[in-house]
Amino acid sequence: MCALELECAYYEKDMRSDPKFKKLESIAELCHILVQIRKSEFYPIIHRLICFVLTIPVSTATTERAFSAMNIIKNRLRSKMEDDFLNDYMVLHIEKEYADSIDNAVVIEDFENLSNRRVKFS
Repeated sequence: MCALELECAYYEKDMRSDPKFKKLESIAELCHILVQIRKSEFYPIIHRLICFVLTIPVSTATTERAFSAMNIIKNRLRSKMEDDFLNDYMVLHIEKEYADSIDNAVVIEDFENLSNRRVKFS
């Protein structure tokens, strides 16, 4: 904790005297300018904290989307499915835009070419 306090003290003094930091409107701009003028190398802990704060909304939204998808998929009728199948099904449900772009014929052909089968798919 001592290193963070010391870094914060130097950071505050340095930022107050630098005109580039006077008109910032967001944390993202702050992070961008820190990297641009290479101050992120002098204040690594603060830069890491800013990056962490910037990623929190994304990770929260992803988690909420995953739980919402799980509630849709795993209802009373399908409550006995195994975890591996549930994980695979959830990925397809969450990433449905990407899954819709995949051509089923190509997937079937790749699966068919994996090994010899007694019965042909097509």
